[in-house]
Amino acid sequence: MNELKVKKDFGDIYTQDSPYRYLKEMGRLEYSISDSTKLLYNFIIEQLKGTLSRPVNVLDLGSSYGINSSLIKYDLTMTELNNFFLNGVEPTKKEIKQFYDKCTSNDNINFYQIDISEEALKFSEEMDLCKKGMNIDLESEKLSLLESLPEMDIVIATGCVGYIGYKKFSNLLEGFKDRQSNSTETEAGGIAPIFAFSVLRMFDMDDIKEVFEKYDYTIAKSDINPIRQRNFYDPKEKAKTIFILHDRGVNTKEYEEDGNFYADFYIAKTKKKILQLKQNQETV
Repeated sequence: MNELKVKKDFGDIYTQDSPYRYLKEMGRLEYSISDSTKLLYNFIIEQLKGTLSRPVNVLDLGSSYGINSSLIKYDLTMTELNNFFLNGVEPTKKEIKQFYDKCTSNDNINFYQIDISEEALKFSEEMDLCKKGMNIDLESEKLSLLESLPEMDIVIATGCVGYIGYKKFSNLLEGFKDRQSNSTETEAGGIAPIFAFSVLRMFDMDDIKEVFEKYDYTIAKSDINPIRQRNFYDPKEKAKTIFILHDRGVNTKEYEEDGNFYADFYIAKTKKKILQLKQNQETV
């Protein structure tokens, strides 16, 4: 069974001018994973701050309307976003901009975003949720655009791994490798970025792990408990997901059988990055 065909297709809500419909639908399904991954991303970002003399640069894959940026850079929660966007009629762009302007921005973090929705990226740029949004297909397009970006310190992805398969990760890692080879930057020693992402438990990670190992990364699943993502859209989505997991010998009793998608959290680092972070911790 194709795992991508199991999940409900929400493509139409990612191409609106604002995240109003996206948040409305995700709110109905009690989408909450971004609150959990925020804590994990922040932990890694805090580690990185000690190795740099500049803001931490974050590349968000499948960024959509900049939800991760809203939560991390502006220290918001999904509840706070929902309370603003879904409190009556859809807010205007002016009202949304005023909302973000009233929030306290963390200037020690810069976001760059990749997504296939031009509308979502445009919104994110207009609201200053990112320095730059890039509308590209990671599988089919050249990633020379990375050369125009500053050095990335961490690459994150929430809920879109599975759609971002091993071929896309391979292209991205090759782009970073070329970028390092051609770079004259010495900040942080030109060390490859950390990757941190959540992956729904129904997706097989074997091919992705092989790609990371090919590029000298050590990738491991965090030992934290699986993270709740959202309610299943309908009984069919639930049944198909549980079938896939049972077919792979995964126990769903305390997780998917309660009516929700669950994800594992993965971190990938190069040996040089692990050594760098360790050395920094020893000097604290």
